[in-house]
Amino acid sequence: MRKKLLLVAVLGFVAAQGHSDPPATLVRLSDRFDYPIGKPDALGYRMSRGFTPHGHLGEDWVGDGGSGTDFRDPVFSIGNGIVTLARDFRRAWGNVVVIRHAFIEQGQVKYADSLYGHLDRILVREGQSVGRGEQIGTIGNAHGLYAPHLHFEMHKNLSIGVCHTAFPGDLTNYYVPTEFLNAHRSLQAGSRVAALALNSYVMPTFPGIPAMPPLQGSDFLINTR
Repeated sequence: MRKKLLLVAVLGFVAAQGHSDPPATLVRLSDRFDYPIGKPDALGYRMSRGFTPHGHLGEDWVGDGGSGTDFRDPVFSIGNGIVTLARDFRRAWGNVVVIRHAFIEQGQVKYADSLYGHLDRILVREGQSVGRGEQIGTIGNAHGLYAPHLHFEMHKNLSIGVCHTAFPGDLTNYYVPTEFLNAHRSLQAGSRVAALALNSYVMPTFPGIPAMPPLQGSDFLINTR
C-alpha cells in the first residue's frame, strides 16, 4: 500500500508539472551519506589525491593494497537519489555516473550531485532511482588512461555534470567530498520525499559524445525499498 501511495504521489506531481522547465520529480530524502567504496566507511581504501580549488575538483580513492589491486572493485551510491548521468565520456573521463540527492540541512531541503568517474563498468541507467549503498559500477582506469582508481566529486552547482570548464572551480560550486560526507553521516529523513529539479547539464561537444536529451519527470520512479 505504501509503495502504491508513493507511486500515485509521483504521477500526480509529474502531471502537475505539465511542460514546465526544468522538469521535476520526487525523490526519497537521504537519511545519511556513506563513502562510495568500502561501504560505509571506506574500509580498505585510502585517498591518493585530494580536492584542490581551481585544480583537482574531486578526490581519488585507491585500495590499501597498492596500485591496481582495486581494479573492478564495487562502487556504491553514497545516498538515496536519482541517476542523472550514466554514460561513457571517453577522453579523460571514461565511464561516469552522476547521482542527484535531496537531504535536510538546518531544517531546509538541499540538493547535491555526486560524481563517480573513470569507472570500468556502469551498472545503472539514467533515470534510475538508487538507494544508499546500492552498487552503481566498478572501479576502472578511464579506458587505460590512468592507474585504476575512483575519481569522486560532490557538486553544489547542479548544472556542472562533467563540464568543469563551464563554471568556476571553487567552493561556491563544489563541496570537498570527504568534508561533505563526514558532515552528513546522520540526517533527518524517515520515509519522506522531496521535489527534485532535473536540470539539463552543460554537455561536452567533442566528437562521439551523444547529445544529452532533456530529462522528463515521467522517466523517474521512486525506489521504496
